[in-house]
Formats: sequence, C-alpha cells, structure tokens
Amino acid sequence: MKRFNDILADERPEFKAANYGLDTLSNTELLSMVINRGAGTTESLSQARQLMNMVDNNLGNLAKLSMDEMQVVQGIGDCKALAVLAALELGKRRAGERLGVKPDLGSSLAVYNYMRPMLADLHVEQAHAIFMNQNFRLIKSVKLSEGGITETSVDIRIIMREAVMCGATIMAFVHNHPSNSPTPSRADDRLTQQIAKACELMRIFFMDHVIVTDGAFYSYHDKGKL
Repeated sequence: MKRFNDILADERPEFKAANYGLDTLSNTELLSMVINRGAGTTESLSQARQLMNMVDNNLGNLAKLSMDEMQVVQGIGDCKALAVLAALELGKRRAGERLGVKPDLGSSLAVYNYMRPMLADLHVEQAHAIFMNQNFRLIKSVKLSEGGITETSVDIRIIMREAVMCGATIMAFVHNHPSNSPTPSRADDRLTQQIAKACELMRIFFMDHVIVTDGAFYSYHDKGKL
C-alpha cells in the first residue's frame, strides 16, 4: 500500500490542478485538497475517499453531513470537517450568485432555483419571504424562522412590515422539507391561507408558496391553491 511519501509528484492532486486545471480532478481529489489545505496526500485522499463512499459520491449528500458524521472517518477532526463545510457553503453561494443580483422570480421554478442552494441541504425547516417589485424582480429575501413552520413560528405581521418597508408589491413564501417530500402539511395549508389573507388586506400580490426539497418542489400557485 502506498504511504504518504510514495505518491509520485505528478500524481498529486495539487500538481494535476496546477498543470492541467482543477476541472481535471475527481471529486475525491478535490475534497482531499480541501481536507489538507491545498495538498493531496495519501492520508487526505484516503479520508476523502471514505467520505465520498459514505455519500455514494454525491456532493449533495456530502453537504448534508454534520461535523459529527464526518468525524467517523479517522483523522477528520473539527478543523477538517469545518473546512469541507466551508467549501460547500462557498459552492452554494456561488450558485446563488449565478442568478444575478436582482433575478426575475416570476415563476415557481425561478423561485425554486433561487432558494434551492440555501435550503435543500438543511436538516431543519427554514422559512423565507421573498419580496419583489411589480416586474417580479427581487428586492430582498428575509429569513423568518428556523426549526418548524406553524402559524406561531412565522409572524405574519413581520412579513407585512418587511414588505411595506422595502416597497414590495409582490411576495412569495418559501420553506423547505428536510424529509425530502414536497407534499404540504395541514400546517402548511393553514399558514398559506393566513398569509394570503394578510396580503389581500395590504394589497400585496401573494404570488406563491413554494416548498423546497433537494430535487423537487411544490407550488401552491401551480396546483391552483392560490
């Protein structure tokens, strides 16, 4: 078995990256460089391989691992686990930036594509409100709650206040289902009705409530429930 010093120079991930480009590296090789601060060693390659095997070589599943789950791999401590999570977070933010500073969010698919990088990998539910101008261009999005979606955990008065303060004429409500099932619950239905009534009173167009999972979504508008 090869040890640390047995890897030939031109086989090292950092050599391949510098000479042939990062796009020539496998997911495991890239992960080994993150683990070992830019250099791929036999040890870091082994650790990266074990992590990728844990998630069936799926980066989406890797992003869902907690620090504790990563640390079942020998040699992965707090610092290395945090480095991996930081790299994945940068990837999420980059995905969001591709949509532009003020993307057009005039469809359920556009809302899903905008929010998916932020929500799809979470282990807990988060609720966000998206505020738009009359052309469905993003003004801002606001995180409203974390840990559960009910009428009590989401304060509708805060949603309306934020809408008025930023001059929004259109809004959407978005939350995730960590179970990866996009089917709405009764609590989701009740909350949607409450938000719709408040928007009607404030003359704000409530365009949609979108439930986000990793790979699918549910749209109240598309289903004819708004």
